[in-house]
Amino acid sequence: MSAQSQGAASMCSRHDAVQAIVQRLNNGEHMAEVKLAGSLIGKTGIANVVKPLQENTHVRHVDLASNGLNEFGATKIAEVLKLSNGLRSLSLEDNSIKNPGAEELAAAIEVNSNLHTLHLSCNRIDDSGCQRLAVALRSNTSIHTFFLDRNNAGDDFAREMGVTLQMNRTLHTLDLSDNDIKFPGAAALSKAVAGNSTMTALNLSRNSIGNEGASEVAKMLGENKSLKQLRMSWNTISDAGAHELAAVLRDNATLELIDLADNRVSSVGATELARALLVNKSIQSLYLSGNGIAGPGAQEVASALHVNATLQELHLAWNCIVEHGAKALADALCVNTTLTSLDISANGIGKEGASHVSRALTVNSTLRALHLHGNVLKEEGPKHIAKALQTNRVLELLDLDGNEIGPSNIKDIADALRVNVSLQTLKLARNKINDVGAWELAEALKVNRSLTKLDLTRNSVEEAGATDLNEAMCINNVLRELHLSYNRIKEAGAASLSNAVRFNTTLHTLKLADNDINEVGALKIAEALSVNSTIHTLDMLGNNLSKKVEDMLDAIVRNSNAYVRIPSEFQEALCMGLHVRLGADPNCWVRILDESLVMMVIECSTVAAPRKFQF
Repeated sequence: MSAQSQGAASMCSRHDAVQAIVQRLNNGEHMAEVKLAGSLIGKTGIANVVKPLQENTHVRHVDLASNGLNEFGATKIAEVLKLSNGLRSLSLEDNSIKNPGAEELAAAIEVNSNLHTLHLSCNRIDDSGCQRLAVALRSNTSIHTFFLDRNNAGDDFAREMGVTLQMNRTLHTLDLSDNDIKFPGAAALSKAVAGNSTMTALNLSRNSIGNEGASEVAKMLGENKSLKQLRMSWNTISDAGAHELAAVLRDNATLELIDLADNRVSSVGATELARALLVNKSIQSLYLSGNGIAGPGAQEVASALHVNATLQELHLAWNCIVEHGAKALADALCVNTTLTSLDISANGIGKEGASHVSRALTVNSTLRALHLHGNVLKEEGPKHIAKALQTNRVLELLDLDGNEIGPSNIKDIADALRVNVSLQTLKLARNKINDVGAWELAEALKVNRSLTKLDLTRNSVEEAGATDLNEAMCINNVLRELHLSYNRIKEAGAASLSNAVRFNTTLHTLKLADNDINEVGALKIAEALSVNSTIHTLDMLGNNLSKKVEDMLDAIVRNSNAYVRIPSEFQEALCMGLHVRLGADPNCWVRILDESLVMMVIECSTVAAPRKFQF
């Protein structure tokens, strides 16, 4: 099928989906959410959507992201906002409303008193349009979350926004990332936030505030008592800025997350921040990925972990910490009891670093997520990690993407999966495991009872590997997501997997993009999906699908839902109280020791989920 024909079919499908939603709105159906993201409704479509939105009083959330809307579309939506008493959130992300559209929306939010979330990300709004929105927020008393990232807001806007923040007592989340705010703008915003008592999250990432801007932000942190999240990645902040921030973090008692990723902080700046962690009692998440802290910086941060009892997430990817930094962090993990997530990806820790991490995993009882992708672990490294997995009972996510593991070394990981009872997500993309490795993992899946997501993207898996995975999926009733995109399973592999699609009742996500699947193989998958009631996410992009197959998949999306097993809050709380692995209180007087009974409680509740197929 030609690309032109595929595009036409896709457009037709989107049009039908939009018309179906419009009809439901016109019928007065109780629709809390209207999800039309990526429907490309354009000028004509928005006119058809707006009228029923004005009349249907049940709608609370509208998503019109990525629809090719211009100022005309923004004008139409503004008309809805001026009249609506029910709409709570609106997303116009990734459109092109520009300054005229921003003007119309600004006038609308000045009179609207019910909208609480507004997404205007990536709309080509210049500084003047952003200024108009800032002024409008002085009159608005309902919007508490505002996204203006990826536009062209500059320092003049920041000054206007500063004035607004001195007056506004509603806004608590403001995303200004990826704009053109420099030191003057950062200074104006910082001065305003210093005295603001409602702002809890501020994102200034991907601007150009530099060390001077960081210094102004630091002054703000010395006075502000409400801000909990601060993101300043990609701002050319170096050690001087880190020094100013570290000094104030020693005393700040409210900030919980600070993001300084992808700046220019060296081991000197990292040392300053680490020393702040020795006394800080509020920071829970620290992002330092993509700097240059190297081994010495990692060692200083690790030393702080021996003392700090509040940090839960630490991101140090792309810092060249090598094995010395890995050893220091591993030593810290042996005694630290609060860190739950550690990212040391792309740091060249090698097999030596992996051995240290492995040692820590055998002792640590709190780490839930470990990211090690791109660390050239090769042969011995995976063996060390696999050995630790055999005894570790708490790790839930392990990211080993891009580590050149190969088919011979994946066996150790697979053997560990046979006995591990805690790991839920295993990422093994780009590891050249081929069919041999796929077989090893498939055999492990037949007995594993914890893994819910397996990523084997770009691994040279072919027909035989897909067949082995199919056999495993016909037995396994735990796995929820299987990622096999960018392999070579072809017709035979797709035909094999269709058997699992037909009979497996737990898988809800299947990704098979770019697998050289022809019409026959794709038809098998489509036929299986027609009787499957659980898969809600499918990716078949980049294959050679005929119109017949596309029509079948489109009909499945439009005419059926997937029924996903999701525990209610009550059931989840019950399960967490009855089984240790699900987070039970160790002092709880009643305990169900058989996890299968707990799973029965979880799986007795299902919810209909709309299908999202890409093809």
